Amino acid sequence: MKQYLELLDRVLGNSKTLSNIEFDKEYKDNPIQIILSAPLVLNESMCIYRGRLADDIGKNEDLSNPATFSYVPIALNKDGLPKMGRANYKGQSIFYASVQMKTNFKEISKNSSIGDEAYMAKWKLKPNSNLRLYRTIPAWGINTDKEPNSLFTITDPNIVNSELGIYLKRLGYIMISNEGIGKYLASSYIANCIYSANGYAIDSVGNKYEVYYDGIVYPSVAAGETEEINIALKPEFVDKNLELEWVIKGRLAPDMRSVKYEKIGINEKGIIVWYTSFINEESITNIITHYFDLDGNCIDVSKGKILDADNKTVNSEIPFDHAIKIHHDEMFNALAQFIPTELKENQKITKSSLEKSVNLDIIREFNGWSFICDGKSTSLSKVIYTITLKNQLREITTDEVK
Repeated sequence: MKQYLELLDRVLGNSKTLSNIEFDKEYKDNPIQIILSAPLVLNESMCIYRGRLADDIGKNEDLSNPATFSYVPIALNKDGLPKMGRANYKGQSIFYASVQMKTNFKEISKNSSIGDEAYMAKWKLKPNSNLRLYRTIPAWGINTDKEPNSLFTITDPNIVNSELGIYLKRLGYIMISNEGIGKYLASSYIANCIYSANGYAIDSVGNKYEVYYDGIVYPSVAAGETEEINIALKPEFVDKNLELEWVIKGRLAPDMRSVKYEKIGINEKGIIVWYTSFINEESITNIITHYFDLDGNCIDVSKGKILDADNKTVNSEIPFDHAIKIHHDEMFNALAQFIPTELKENQKITKSSLEKSVNLDIIREFNGWSFICDGKSTSLSKVIYTITLKNQLREITTDEVK
C-alpha cells in the first residue's frame, strides 16, 4: 500500500511544482498503477444534462446538429482544442454531464452572471447500454459517520481506518480538488489512468470481474459536499449509447441553477428543429365573462344593456378589447413564463406537448357604468374575463436562435 500512496503523492506534488510541459513529459504517456474498484454498471435508461453558455459557442457551430451540445471535438471548438478539464487533457474530448439539470446549470454558471444566455441539453442513455463507471469517492465521503447507502461514501471502518482509507482519501482529493496551482494537471492524469484500465480482478468474496470503464462518476464540486452527480464519459461510448432529446435556450435565473426558457430545440430524426412561443389575439380559445356590482356580487347581463359614464350604450366587446389592450404584454408573455416550470427533468418533450393552454383572469374596472334591465339600474364596478390562451410553437431558423 505504501508504494501506491507514494505514487499519488509524487503526482500531486509534481502537479504543483512542474510546468504543464514538464508534467506532461514526465507522466502523460506513463500511467501509474491505481487501486481500482469494481465498475458501477448501469443498464437502465436514464437522462443526463449538459449545458453550454452561449458565449462559448463559436459563430460557425451548427445549432441544428446534436454534436454541438455533446463533447467538444476539435472541429467544433471555437478555440481550436478542448480545454483541459477535471477529467481530460487539453485537446482530449470528454463528455461532461450531470444527472440533475440544476447541477449542470451550477457547473456552467461558475464564470457567468444572472441573465447570461445559456443552453441546456437533455441526453438519454439507451437501455442495456452496460455503462461502466469508475466511482470517485471524495475524501469527505470516507467516514464512518456518513450515510452508508449513499453513492459517494465508504463507511466500513475496516477501510476508513486503514491505509486503504488513507489512499482513497488521497485519490479522492486529487480528483475533486479545486486548487488553483496545477489545477487539473493531476486529476486529468489520474482520470486517464482510469480510462486506460483494462483487465480482470477478483473482489473481496472471490468473484472475478472485468476492469474497464466508460467514464467516471464524481460529486459536483460546484455544489459543495453534496450527492449531486457529475459524469465524464468517453466519446466512443457517447456516440453509440446516448441520444439527444431536446435543448432549451434561455437566460440564467437569479438562483443561478435554472434558466428562463426562451426557445427550444427538439431532436427530430437526428436534426435539432428550433421553436419559439407564438402567442397573439388568435391564441384566445375561450372567454368567460363575469360582471360585478358595487357590492362585489356577480350579476347576469345577458338580458338588458350596459351604459357607460356618458349614458351611452356599450357594445359587449368594447370592455374586453380595452382590457386586452391594457394587459396585452401580461397576457401574451404568460406562457413564456409558464412553460419553463413544465420542463421537468424526466418529461418527454414534443412539439405537441409544449402547445399548452393556460387560464388567465383579466380585469376591467368601471366608474359610473350601469346595467339596465326591466327598468332597473344596477351600478357596475368591474368585469372579469377568464380567458384560455393556447401556446403555439413557431419554427425558427438557427440564425433566429442566436
